[in-house]
Amino acid sequence: MEAADQIIDSDIYTAVQIASLLKCDKETAEERIRSGDLPGIKFGKSWVIPRQALLQCLNEMALSEAAQRKAELQGSRAAALKKGKASTKAEAAPPPMLPTSQGHRKRGQRREPPQLPSLPIPA
Repeated sequence: MEAADQIIDSDIYTAVQIASLLKCDKETAEERIRSGDLPGIKFGKSWVIPRQALLQCLNEMALSEAAQRKAELQGSRAAALKKGKASTKAEAAPPPMLPTSQGHRKRGQRREPPQLPSLPIPA
């Protein structure tokens, strides 16, 4: 049996085993336990973590973070849709850039260029 299998089959984990399972440093695992992010009990100088408490905590964290990401994504989608609808309304009839003397043209018909103001010629 490999070392990883022995860790998984255990009902109680140490900080070193938690670090191995979570692919982090022992110090990181101990800090997360100390801060209350992960469940643990201090026995002497070391931490022990019950397997069921760890699994329950990880499940709750995963579900909470997934719900938060989903809410943020839906919020950004709603904002993008709202922005998109607002911009399409504003862009529905843009003002003409150059005034034209002609009315509507038939498809493919060329437009005459606008009359440009005459400039004074320096003497």
